[in-house]
Amino acid sequence: MDSDLILILDFGGQQAQRMARKLRGERYFCEIVPCETPAAELAARAPKGLLLAGGTGDPSAPDARNADAAVFSMGLPVLAMGYGARQMALTLGGQLLGTQLTDRSAQITFAASPLFEGLGESERFFSRVDSLELPEGFGAIAFSSGGLVPAFACEEKKLYALQFYAEANDPDGLQILANFAGSICGCEAWWSMEAFLERAEASLRQQIGSCNALIAISGGVDSAVCATLLHRAIGDGLKCIFIDTGLMREGEPKLVTSTFREELGMELICVDARQRILKRLEGVVSPAAKREVVEQEVMAVFEEEAHALEGVDCLALGTIYPDVLSGAPRRCAGFDKCVEPLRLLFKDEVRQLGDVMGMPSELTRRQPFPEPGLAVRIVGDVTLEKLEMLRKADAIFREEVVAAGLDRRIWQYFAVLTDIRTFGQRGGRPCEEYAVALRAVSSHDVLSFNAYRLPYDLLERVCQRITGEVRGVNRVLYDVTGMPSAFIEWE
Repeated sequence: MDSDLILILDFGGQQAQRMARKLRGERYFCEIVPCETPAAELAARAPKGLLLAGGTGDPSAPDARNADAAVFSMGLPVLAMGYGARQMALTLGGQLLGTQLTDRSAQITFAASPLFEGLGESERFFSRVDSLELPEGFGAIAFSSGGLVPAFACEEKKLYALQFYAEANDPDGLQILANFAGSICGCEAWWSMEAFLERAEASLRQQIGSCNALIAISGGVDSAVCATLLHRAIGDGLKCIFIDTGLMREGEPKLVTSTFREELGMELICVDARQRILKRLEGVVSPAAKREVVEQEVMAVFEEEAHALEGVDCLALGTIYPDVLSGAPRRCAGFDKCVEPLRLLFKDEVRQLGDVMGMPSELTRRQPFPEPGLAVRIVGDVTLEKLEMLRKADAIFREEVVAAGLDRRIWQYFAVLTDIRTFGQRGGRPCEEYAVALRAVSSHDVLSFNAYRLPYDLLERVCQRITGEVRGVNRVLYDVTGMPSAFIEWE
């Protein structure tokens, strides 16, 4: 059961991650691998089926990223979408005759096929549909007006191709993926956080054995959930280090220490690095440089503290699946043994795991927070005075969002201290003070976002409080920029 696995071949873009999240949401376990992975390596993983995700470009181009041609003769079910569908057609002897449709919706009818079991007609958006000469043994399994072939297959070999993306938010996508994984590949829907927790605890006990483990606690969801999982597995064999950088939000250092020590019963070593890090940030204005400085100092402090401890043999890292996929470097701080209990989980799955373990919602529902903290939410140089202004403004914004009952609807919301200074009045006297920008975004899959439409009365109330209670701020702005023009953070 727990060995049932679907492998997703990634051709670039976000389709592979979206597909993985959708499949896991239907309780089918899957992992993402580069599209160029040799068929022999794929076979060694013993998957029950393969998914070829979408991508851009022409699979016949000299520099094209393509899957090993042997994946189509491994005897495994294959579902290819978009770019992957075009490669399947070309590899197996078909031809691309030209693009028929781009960025339009069309009504399609599904033929009788195990892939479309339970489906009939559907209005669907197509980013691209090609006219194809199908390979021998293949036939159309979906139809549309104008001779479009939205889907084709060789049912005998269980090779399926879609010229649309089943992972997209549409009424049929989940059903198509579930049909492929369950009916066609024969996978059992075993994946859940309860199942993962049981397996992870047993695996950690085996990996760590009689050793003691150490983990760095940042206050974020990943490290908090990782530490809680380790504590369940090895109990008092876990030691935690929390470094107070001085760059956290209002009240967060106290929340972290009290929660881990009093509520969760863990051994927590607290290190005050505020002055050290603030000193290193003097004169640093570039967001990238701020990230580098904070990262270097935090790592240096952690290594100093870690090497001063006795009897600690293993380092635990809060690495999650997007970190693995991005190729983020693995920093083991000189330890011979490292464990990464969350390396198979997406961010939403990490939160689910925390809920399953009964962790406080203040930790599991904590908003994403950049590694250098408030340093990158201050435009320009970082000073103690600016940090205090931003902390107060951000706390007011968060407090009012919670009071309005919107905190669970908004993916992320925070304040930014700009480097804009404008004239106004304070105490009846002219003053030149800073402008604060507010940011709130909504997201369904974390891979894309839109600015959240906050009620005007809420914005007005936040503005009045910030300009009235935060000395040094006399203007409040609301950032409504979405993708692709801007990222969520101001950097």
